[in-house]
Amino acid sequence: MTGSDHSVQLFGCDLLPLDAVACEQYLAWLIGEAGTAEPNALGSARWLLAHSLDGITWGRYERTTQTWLLGHTIAPEISPPLQRQMLLELRIFGAAGEVLIWRTDDGLRGRVLREDGEAYQRDNPLRPADEERIVLGRHILETHHTAGFTHVRDGTAKEQVLPLVVSEQDLRSGKVRLVIRNYYEADATTGVVRIAATRLVKLTIGGNDGA
Repeated sequence: MTGSDHSVQLFGCDLLPLDAVACEQYLAWLIGEAGTAEPNALGSARWLLAHSLDGITWGRYERTTQTWLLGHTIAPEISPPLQRQMLLELRIFGAAGEVLIWRTDDGLRGRVLREDGEAYQRDNPLRPADEERIVLGRHILETHHTAGFTHVRDGTAKEQVLPLVVSEQDLRSGKVRLVIRNYYEADATTGVVRIAATRLVKLTIGGNDGA
């Protein structure tokens, strides 16, 4: 995998920049282009979230078959395919870290964030902290039990295809959540603490890992 000359360390994680070549390798792997091996970055990556010009695509990685199950395969009328020319932002994430790819005026760029588990054992005010955001949705339009996806709609008629099976009660009670982890740094002069990096961790249903 082509990356950069050096990584950046924050308390709790390491950041490795990705150049355009490395970003293309990830896309080729996700799209399933022949002869493309899995990039050696995050062995526990389980989830995918892509924002494109034509919509949102969720995905889930199946280790047993070593394939990505994407929302486009389940509901192509709602979830767009992954296309280089349409992609705005892509996140591949799991317990070990996250790959983030985004579009710039000069093409695709990205970074790999690898978790440093030792940070959680230390008494440090800069230790990473999690927050949970409720996944929008109130109505279930269709449940694909075999594939493990749920087509949902929120109160504004926006739709998405989630990569896990949820109930309408889960949605209405706010149990379906996206866990986000923040990493911090302090200004050496003023001591002011700010969020230096943020990543996605997992989808949960009532605190339990979904799917």
